Amino acid sequence: MSDEDNLQHMAMTDLAQRCEQETNRYFKRQEHDTTYCFELFRRAIQDRSAPAWDIICIQYQALVKGWVNQHHQFSVSGEEVQYFVNGAFGKISATISPEKFLRFSDIGSLLRYLKMCVHSVIVDYNRAIDYTNLYDLEEASKEELDEPSPEQQAVDHSARQLIWELLRARLHDEKERVAIHASFVLDLKPQEIYDHFRSVFSDVDEIYRVKQNVISRLRRDSEFRKLLGGND
Repeated sequence: MSDEDNLQHMAMTDLAQRCEQETNRYFKRQEHDTTYCFELFRRAIQDRSAPAWDIICIQYQALVKGWVNQHHQFSVSGEEVQYFVNGAFGKISATISPEKFLRFSDIGSLLRYLKMCVHSVIVDYNRAIDYTNLYDLEEASKEELDEPSPEQQAVDHSARQLIWELLRARLHDEKERVAIHASFVLDLKPQEIYDHFRSVFSDVDEIYRVKQNVISRLRRDSEFRKLLGGND
């Protein structure tokens, strides 16, 4: 049996232990073997193994937190570190398909991509959500056809931050917060949201209900509509 076959047949607990050991050796600048960690990613992405994803999130939690703290836009976001850590893991799991995984040759290339995901979720968060996007993505807009485009309605960074903070203040709980951020910032579909946040939602239908409730509530919020230039 080849070394690759041995890895693919290794018990998940043993694989996780070896990945942790080799990662610790790497940070101590000792000789190390990254194939165990790479196999965890392979199982998570190609085999769609939820337990493998859980181990990856635990294994690289501290590393991703460090990247978030070091990012030049993190301090102005006003958000907690863990929020972006979760977002980065959600982003990488949503964007690397089993086919795309073949483009990655080693653990280094995967971690570089994960670091790019950290950058992406922070930058996207700071761009915030404008009201036009809420309408477009729900495909239920009743605005006039000559409504200015998002580009025409662009505001400066501080104003966008204010809009995002006002929106967050109108979200009632963690389910609404995750559903809105995953939908409009991470650009995930309801099924993808459920796949990555099973601990938050009972099923995909709940995600649809949560999004609809938030959007309906915002449409009735005259103060919020006024701030974003909507018609009362």
